[in-house]
Amino acid sequence: MLYPEVRRQVIEKEVDCTVGNGQVVPLEIGASLLADESGAHLGYIILFKDLTEVRGLRREIERSRRLASVGRLAAGVAHEIRNPLSSIKGFATYFKQRYQDVPRDQQTADIMIQEVDRLNRVVSQLLEFARPVSVSPKPASLKTLVADSVKLIQPQARDKQITISTRHAAKVDAINIDPDRISQVLLNFYLNAIEAMEPGGKLAIKLSGSEEGDRLFIQVSDTGPGIAAEDLPKIFDPYFTTKSSGTGLGLAIAHNIVEAMGGTIEVKSEAGKGTTFGLTLPIELEK
Repeated sequence: MLYPEVRRQVIEKEVDCTVGNGQVVPLEIGASLLADESGAHLGYIILFKDLTEVRGLRREIERSRRLASVGRLAAGVAHEIRNPLSSIKGFATYFKQRYQDVPRDQQTADIMIQEVDRLNRVVSQLLEFARPVSVSPKPASLKTLVADSVKLIQPQARDKQITISTRHAAKVDAINIDPDRISQVLLNFYLNAIEAMEPGGKLAIKLSGSEEGDRLFIQVSDTGPGIAAEDLPKIFDPYFTTKSSGTGLGLAIAHNIVEAMGGTIEVKSEAGKGTTFGLTLPIELEK
């Protein structure tokens, strides 16, 4: 049987295929008729292409495009916001000093000052997010770095009766890294976990290294409510937050820091079963 040229064209379609362990694999399926030189039908050709990496690259490209747009606007917006904020805070401070004998006015002035400071913190985060991340590697003790970062959140953990445990399974302790930047990333993980957990929750930090001795792994796990599956792809996007008082910039900044260090962040979470942030970093950062 002979087939017109149009019927020998390739048909392509993207589908999500669920394999045996429940994992969803994105596939591109291409199908075409196979014919000889005379057009006689010989059979069919069906090709399956795994799109996992392709879709990951697409998401990264889209995210980079959004970040570039935010970066271009950040500096100008921050400048325009900070000038009037300084004036508002100045007037609030003036009226607080002038009407010291009026408790209600004192309270109003305090609220104004607190809100201005909160907005200034948001602007500072915006500027930090927009600027290229600078990394200053230096020799540091991994155990000391993590211990010092944990000390900073112990008051908040104690207030919520949250237990903190640390496990050091890395073969090395002396590393060449930017301790301030890593502490900033870890604090973001800790505080998000503490805020998400109910009183009596558990926060676990695990340190380990690759068998080759060139990579460092840090896991921060909590027993919180977890992150919804539909929200997981968006948690590192700027201004995405599920918290009523969040700015949505903390994890975006953390992602930029880790990326600047040549590392990666992975998140595993299931609703009702907690969340684990996995941080992978090179032990020796380039100076």
